[in-house]
Amino acid sequence: MVLFDTNLLVYAHVTSSPFHEAARRLRDEAVEGALDACISPQVLCEFFAVCTNPRLFRPPLTVQQAGREVVAYWTASGFRKILPQESTVRRLVGLVEQHRLQGQRIFDAFLVATMLDNNVTTLYTLNTKDFEVYTELRVVNPLVRAPSRP
Repeated sequence: MVLFDTNLLVYAHVTSSPFHEAARRLRDEAVEGALDACISPQVLCEFFAVCTNPRLFRPPLTVQQAGREVVAYWTASGFRKILPQESTVRRLVGLVEQHRLQGQRIFDAFLVATMLDNNVTTLYTLNTKDFEVYTELRVVNPLVRAPSRP
């Protein structure tokens, strides 16, 4: 099972992005259950924050539009839902201490802790560098094809 990071959901909505078609196809595969994928409330909150921010998303979605998208993702039967567990905060603190993380990096660490507490070890994201410190994960940019062999 793979967790979709926020950027995949955002690019699935940004029709002007060169990543749009590939992100939309992956999202649709997950929604239809053809791809074993999951999402978390944190990813949906980040999606809402990006899509309603006029500095990041043009034109921004209205609160109602973004809310409908969040609910659609959360209720899509193809996406599994993962939630923080009672142990997630302790795991988070362990990751922060182990990797000497500070500031905003705690949010990615919380996502990783949630994943690990739900036995999810593969992350689909365009921001692979943000997660390379986590050797516990397989971090994949699914929107970039591997070079073909001669």
